[in-house]
Amino acid sequence: SGDFSYSSMVGMLLYLAGHSRPDITYAVNCAARYMFCPKHSHELALKRIGRYLKATRNHGLVLNPSKELKIDDYPDADFAGMYGYEVSSDPSCVKSRTGYTITVADFPVVWQSKLQTETATSTMEAEIIALAHSAKELFPIMDMVDLLGNAVGLPVGDTTMNVSIHEDNLGALILAETLPP
Repeated sequence: SGDFSYSSMVGMLLYLAGHSRPDITYAVNCAARYMFCPKHSHELALKRIGRYLKATRNHGLVLNPSKELKIDDYPDADFAGMYGYEVSSDPSCVKSRTGYTITVADFPVVWQSKLQTETATSTMEAEIIALAHSAKELFPIMDMVDLLGNAVGLPVGDTTMNVSIHEDNLGALILAETLPP
């Protein structure tokens, strides 16, 4: 249509998904996959996301942060999530999806959902890739928590910090524990 810019709309929705509306992250990332050759059905999907945002504009999350400065990481992966649902010759259909949420004091500070750049050959491999991507985000967050904790007078450990990673795949847990640091 005349005034409708698909890429501009996806950009605005990506900003919302990354900053204040984590509930639309998956849908917006799916729409972003067709940024360079959208069809009418993709335009309709964006309009549906817009209607959802309009209908839920008065809804919100009630978050109660804890007084303990702890960091929790919740990674997960969907192994070859689109396999069999789209064009079988499209290599992006066999990509796994990484998703994670990192919380500080039980308050989400980082969340992401995106296709993995690597093609995983097993569920364990997809989970390890998700674990690695989320762990990379932990180091700057640990530094931030240390700085903020000291600034507001909350106790933070001197050299170590309690960071919990909640992984749901036993194979990935065993591999992560046996890998050298």
